[in-house]
Amino acid sequence: MNRLVLKDCKHGRGVFTTQAINTGNEVLQFGGSIVGSDQLPNPYLADNDYYLQIGDKIFLGPSGDIDDYVNHSCCPNTGVLFDSGVIKLVAVTSIPAGSEITFDYSTTMDNSPWEMDCSCLSRNCRHKIKNFVELEFEIQARYIQLGIVPDYILQKFFANSSVIRKHTSKWMPCNFYRSSVAP
Repeated sequence: MNRLVLKDCKHGRGVFTTQAINTGNEVLQFGGSIVGSDQLPNPYLADNDYYLQIGDKIFLGPSGDIDDYVNHSCCPNTGVLFDSGVIKLVAVTSIPAGSEITFDYSTTMDNSPWEMDCSCLSRNCRHKIKNFVELEFEIQARYIQLGIVPDYILQKFFANSSVIRKHTSKWMPCNFYRSSVAP
């Protein structure tokens, strides 16, 4: 039996698990062709254009498979992990059977000034999906600690000394935040 299924949901279609998934376990791998930002559809329609940012002005296009339908949540149960050229979703919490698989799109976004409305309805909904650098510091720190922020964002984030100065009293060494959810 396949542990992931595509079902209708509040956002159109979504990916759901048929079995419980433990924290740290791989949920799925992303597929698709690599394209530059100049090859993205114009206008870009977030509702039906399935592109995942994987680098500075580099995106993974639609695969035509179930990974195209993973929805956003401001309170996600998975995160994107870049592992030796494989881009995958990893559980950041225990996920009960029957749950929708979600990740926070902001963890991979670094393409200002693009944003979209959020209707995830989670208890922590931010109402806008924006770039990682625009998230509140506590959210950034949590995602960095979980290891689900890609290097192309971290390099810019840590290079921006104003971000670090702004949060000096809360800042901890970089290696503290690079722990991974993978076992």
